[in-house]
Amino acid sequence: MLNQYDDCLIFYTIQILFYKYIYMSNHFRNPFENLQLNRYPYSSDKTLRAWDAADEYLLNYLFTEKIDLSNMKILIFNDSFGALPLSLQQYNPTYVTDSLLSQIGTEKNRHLNHINSENIKFIDSLSNPNIYFDLLLIKVPKTLDFLQDYLVKIKPLLKDNCIIIVAGMIKTTPKSVWKILEKTLGKTSTSLAKKKARLIFVKLEEKVVNSSYPVIFIQENTNYAIYNHSNVFSKKSLDIGTRFLLENLPRYENVKSIIDLGCGNGIVGLNLAKTHPNATVTFIDESFMAIASAKLTIENNISSKHSHQFIVNDCLDKIEANSVDLIVCNPPFHQSHSVGIDIAMKMFKQAHKTLKSKGHFIVVANRHLPYSSQLKRIFGKVQKQNSNSKFNIYAMIKNN
Repeated sequence: MLNQYDDCLIFYTIQILFYKYIYMSNHFRNPFENLQLNRYPYSSDKTLRAWDAADEYLLNYLFTEKIDLSNMKILIFNDSFGALPLSLQQYNPTYVTDSLLSQIGTEKNRHLNHINSENIKFIDSLSNPNIYFDLLLIKVPKTLDFLQDYLVKIKPLLKDNCIIIVAGMIKTTPKSVWKILEKTLGKTSTSLAKKKARLIFVKLEEKVVNSSYPVIFIQENTNYAIYNHSNVFSKKSLDIGTRFLLENLPRYENVKSIIDLGCGNGIVGLNLAKTHPNATVTFIDESFMAIASAKLTIENNISSKHSHQFIVNDCLDKIEANSVDLIVCNPPFHQSHSVGIDIAMKMFKQAHKTLKSKGHFIVVANRHLPYSSQLKRIFGKVQKQNSNSKFNIYAMIKNN
């Protein structure tokens, strides 16, 4: 016979198992598909999933409201790892993202679930889909300028009776989202909150709003024009981390090849190209808009015949080992709304592999991030080149 202690033990065991199933399982069950979904890159935080309650809410709404999707042209904007396009794959949706990592994650999850590649069409954030849509499904992006800019661009391709549904978690959906939707598309109404998620419905109206992107700012104490598309970090002024890096940017002799890793608008690579005029600078970012911005920045500031390269890439994947003299990096510690250092760690490990012997690696990072010990483990020796109240600049040399 079970005693009170045994009852409590069973109760807490069930709670733990339930927690593991809900928060650590990669199974995403919804009315359209039962999927296995993983985050990409794979996160060390096992509580993070490849979908959220807003995805669940949106798919359940489409099903319970019996919206006939069979003859609809569906556009999905800003999905992260494939939860929406893979769930709706039988209806051949088009999905738009500015993130190569999201595209790779969706492709890996497509393979994992044995879904035909022809069932889903991917387009990047700067491409034109060239068809008209009956249904627009939006996950709220972190950068709201990006949301507004894309809505302005896509609006001419929305049919008059287009159904528009925006899904987001309450904590990452500020009131300004409603203002953007009403300014660009039309009147909004809102669902009840469920699991801290909410749906916003938009009734399309005739509104004329023009895109103001790309925008340009002039780098401080220079005449460099810095170009920025809407999803680029700190697009209207120089951010304080980059300013600190530029103030302490080292100059090396005999540098022929440089990588601006996580280049954003290309401002760091531009300054490196100016101080190392005989070097080829390669600009790498996982954002399509970042690479387009960096290309504009270089084209409008460097008139030399020297050739530079621009690559939308997952960190340093497919870059030749032992091939580069200098890599400079301001690594991200966010992926969409999630915080983590997994992307930065991949950058550090691949930088070591990509550098030539005696090649240099420069990193600027927020002081609170635990990068020093990680870099020391990879490079052996880490020099704190400079620091202030917010940032550290680390300098490493590849010695093996």
